[in-house]
Amino acid sequence: MTAPQSIPKTYTFDEYVALEQAEGIRYEYWDGEVIATDGATKRHNILVQSLSRLLYPYARKKGCQVFAENVRQKLKTGERYVYPGIIYTCDPADLENDMGVWVNSPSLLIEVGSNATQSNDFHEKRPHYTKIPSLLYYLLVSQTEYRIEVFERNVDFWKYRITEGVEAIVDLPLLGMNLPLADVYEGIVTVEE
Repeated sequence: MTAPQSIPKTYTFDEYVALEQAEGIRYEYWDGEVIATDGATKRHNILVQSLSRLLYPYARKKGCQVFAENVRQKLKTGERYVYPGIIYTCDPADLENDMGVWVNSPSLLIEVGSNATQSNDFHEKRPHYTKIPSLLYYLLVSQTEYRIEVFERNVDFWKYRITEGVEAIVDLPLLGMNLPLADVYEGIVTVEE
């Protein structure tokens, strides 16, 4: 005799938000299924803070906003909400309600990868991110070396490049931004060259 199979519970979006509030745990939402997110390391937190600090002056100058870690990104495929490391948006609809819990139209999404999340960020999330019409850049930031993978929207395809080394600068011309890796990784003590 086989053991009975449990049927996974599906949630409405409102039930999902209530679950997060009641439990104090971040979950990603995929068409009714809730998936707990991994806890972050101090290094992950330092990188997210550094990136937020670097993006903030650009956001202020252009009337945009930077959200770090605790704001959801709504995906265009299905009913799906995820938590990128950084969301940068200039869309007036995203900015008008500062009590909102998600962003629809980012210009830039950044994930700080770890061994546990790198494959998911690249293989699972990236294809959904690149379907967001407003998205110009998707960045994957390494925690173990001075390395940022850059996906840049072109007219009908995505360009891919890797920027490496402490002296390197990530150039994001569609947003008029430069992110020096030395500044991104400031405060990180054991990064490989």
